[in-house]
Amino acid sequence: MARYFIKTFGCKVNQVESDDLYAALAKRGMQSVSAAVEADIVIVNTCTVTGEADRKVRKELRKAARLPNVTAVIATGCSATLRKDELEELDEKITVLSDRENIPDYLSAYSESLPIIARLEYDVPSALPRIRIPVKVQDGCEDFCSYCIVPFARGACTSVDADEVIARIQALAEGGTKEVILTGINLGNYNTVGASSLVELLHRIQKETDIYRVRLSSIEPRHVSDELLEFLKPLSDGSHTILCEHLHIPLQSGSDCVLGDMNRNYSVDEFRRLVQRIRAANPNTAITTDIIVGYPSEGDDDFAQTLELARELGFAKIHVFRYSPREGTAAARLRPLNSNLLRKRAQILQEQASKDADVYLESRRGEELELVIEAIDEDASTITGTSREYLRLTVPATEGRLDGQPGDLIKMRLP
Repeated sequence: MARYFIKTFGCKVNQVESDDLYAALAKRGMQSVSAAVEADIVIVNTCTVTGEADRKVRKELRKAARLPNVTAVIATGCSATLRKDELEELDEKITVLSDRENIPDYLSAYSESLPIIARLEYDVPSALPRIRIPVKVQDGCEDFCSYCIVPFARGACTSVDADEVIARIQALAEGGTKEVILTGINLGNYNTVGASSLVELLHRIQKETDIYRVRLSSIEPRHVSDELLEFLKPLSDGSHTILCEHLHIPLQSGSDCVLGDMNRNYSVDEFRRLVQRIRAANPNTAITTDIIVGYPSEGDDDFAQTLELARELGFAKIHVFRYSPREGTAAARLRPLNSNLLRKRAQILQEQASKDADVYLESRRGEELELVIEAIDEDASTITGTSREYLRLTVPATEGRLDGQPGDLIKMRLP
């Protein structure tokens, strides 16, 4: 049976889909390896959200095809859906299978065609279990932001059956997982039999599973309802609901003109009032965001407004993206800005983002935070873990804490 390696690009949804593919191939008796150089077949789960993502995908495919032991390279995912011919032209070893469900059958048939050869047996260490597990509950997007190719690659919105989500999360909880991350392309559009909204799904998870905490991967501004904010409020006894005090809400621009051009369907003032509502519900909530700099219609004043809004709102973290034209989107017809200007604006915003992140961290010093342990360094006497607010911290271990295990929940005062 052929050995395979999966390389994953892009979002948490892609990671979940790669995990599902690993499970499907394991059921066929196929062996995964820890590096492409050890594989017969390399599977590249692609991303096409930016031009840089496409460049990395092409580089990885060419690199895999040149490895001496690799006899086939499979491209799947978003870039594969949109650019089949382009990717297959990179090398004769490359096959595009945009539908991941076809990959197990393809690999089974391909493996049977391979000659039996003597191979060096690699000592492949078993991977450590991931402590915080993403669970895909939704796919697809119908918003059609002017810069985004994802709706063309992913199609219309679909949701995973609520009973299936509940069963998956309960199985993880019984296996020792403390945190799951609900993922989707447009998570707030969750709607299916058994849960007509994301909030209803959260209620079911809280009532019907033993999972300790749930995080949302990302949610659009219009989907942050009063009912969702109820999950952020501390309970009467001072404890908390299952929902982590962290929301990732894409802003993309602090200019109403640019937001309109982007087809984002909210105003700066609406976003500002949303942040105020979140902090009224729980002032400790970490709000993180995405901002695109250098959209083709972004002038100096527009960028200045974005920078000022970032300073005002004080995000716990900003993912700064330089605009990248995607063929097939409305924005691709516009003349792009000078690349040096994009680089300069991105640098300025990133510097502001770093300052804001430091301010948020300082605001939590001296407070008790709950961490899921991810790593223990006995030599340095430190523990690394992630808090409910999505702070990934390495802190000194107090007496006895080094006896813990990855996956354990601890409470530590941030020094």
